[in-house]
Amino acid sequence: MISLRGAAPPVQFGVAVGALSAAAWLETFVTGLSGHPALEYPIFDRLFIFTDDWGAALQVAIVVLVALSRDIRSLGARLAVAIGERPVLTAAAAFVVFACGAKFAYHATPFAMDEYAQLAQANAYAHGKLSWTLPPDLLDRLIPSGFRSYFFAVDPISGRVASMYWPGFAALLTPFAWLGLPWLLNPLLSGATLLFLYALVFRCVHSREAAGWAMLLAIASPEFTVNAISYYAMPAHLLLNLLFAWLLLDARPLRAFAAGLCGGLALVLHNPVPHALFALPWLLWLLWRRNRWPALLALAAGYAPIGLFVGFAWPAYLASFSAPNKIASTAVAATSAWNLLTHMLSGAFKLPSYEMICARMYATWKIWIWSAPGLSIIAVAGYRVVRGPLRLLAASALVTYCAYWFVPLDQGHGWGYRYFHTAWGVLPIFGGAFIAAEPLGTRTGMAWREWVGGIAFASAVLATSLRFAQVHEIIGVHLAQRIEAPSRGRWIIFVRYEAGLYTWDMIQDLPYVSAPLILMSLGDAADAGLMASRFPDATRTLDDERGSLWRLGDTPEYSTTR
Repeated sequence: MISLRGAAPPVQFGVAVGALSAAAWLETFVTGLSGHPALEYPIFDRLFIFTDDWGAALQVAIVVLVALSRDIRSLGARLAVAIGERPVLTAAAAFVVFACGAKFAYHATPFAMDEYAQLAQANAYAHGKLSWTLPPDLLDRLIPSGFRSYFFAVDPISGRVASMYWPGFAALLTPFAWLGLPWLLNPLLSGATLLFLYALVFRCVHSREAAGWAMLLAIASPEFTVNAISYYAMPAHLLLNLLFAWLLLDARPLRAFAAGLCGGLALVLHNPVPHALFALPWLLWLLWRRNRWPALLALAAGYAPIGLFVGFAWPAYLASFSAPNKIASTAVAATSAWNLLTHMLSGAFKLPSYEMICARMYATWKIWIWSAPGLSIIAVAGYRVVRGPLRLLAASALVTYCAYWFVPLDQGHGWGYRYFHTAWGVLPIFGGAFIAAEPLGTRTGMAWREWVGGIAFASAVLATSLRFAQVHEIIGVHLAQRIEAPSRGRWIIFVRYEAGLYTWDMIQDLPYVSAPLILMSLGDAADAGLMASRFPDATRTLDDERGSLWRLGDTPEYSTTR
């Protein structure tokens, strides 16, 4: 138990949060002093400089607002108690908000190629296919060479295409893609995540109030709420990792087997690194236990069906794209899968360069800026409150954070620090435990609840609104670089590479979906030649700096997917 005397610590907390948020804003300002126009920065730096500055400034404003308004502080404290008494209703309400955000703020569309690759694969699954086939002569217009063997496996001879990501998240997306509602998956997963945050805290500290605080602190963090409306696999990672931890808190064989099933699915969601880092401290803890073998064997048996089978079967399948005539036997397929797997993982970790050190420093600020103001502080303090294996969550978060300093990617697109999102749940869990640990009847206990509650309530309303508005504008500006086809008729859209930034990301032709066909322009003459040969009755109705729009007649060949 943390014992704090008097009202000074909560007030000092507010001052510290304001100061650190101001420092975060200063970091975004200094980073942008080069004077380059916003569009000249790489996407990761641009989002940090030109969107996170508003997030950091808002955190300072929230602290000032809460300090001046006793009503906001009181309302926030009561809200946490109410959430603790009604977790299912809270999760359901959050799901509705997330669903509306996914539909309207996120434009119900995958923004980055990471998101589109998963949705395209899910559409293939929804039609009973492991891959889809594109005309080989159109591959350069549909999938650029830089995306091949990175986002997509492509057979240049037959035109077969599949996502390079492990297939777990696409499989979860499949029923939603079949219904035409793929944007609903992450809101649903995130609503369920709130319930497991509640379950983890309540199981370990036996306090509905603490569990309510954990839910409120998550809802108050744009890191959680914005990823909840995206198409990224991170919300699924977070949910499965929390479920994995919840099952292993009581590591009896049956629960360990169930944890292995969850872990196996987490390994193949999109790549195995996020769950492997999260699970490492839990595996070491099981090895340390005196009666370790029943739980370890049960856990391994749980991992095997999905983690091992899919973990080798999918790389073997992708290996057949580049050497279709060589995958002729089980032994050769296994060798090809192992070679592809080791090749993919061999480049996952490298000594960080100066640029990557800078990127990780920015990412560390993002953990602060995208969470409820001060959440990192009370989470660290909460480590002293929790007991037992729940403390392993801190080790999972630390391993995840440290390991990604050696991953040679800055994450590119993404909201908050998405590489850390798989273990981010430790922050609201420990934060909730800390707040509820101080006795309610004491002056200090009430002061902590009022300060943190007021900050969390204001952040849930203001920070989420700001971030949803930013996401809506960023994706809207991106989509505006492409000509929109009318809702009726059959259309082909050519996108000019020089039309703007990340124009290749706008070439999103979902398999087996009847929609305007989007192709990359290779120049006006080449585009006109293609249309004359393939669609002789097509008419160009629009031509501007973004590209061109063609209306098709009665030509039967329309969709590129076979």
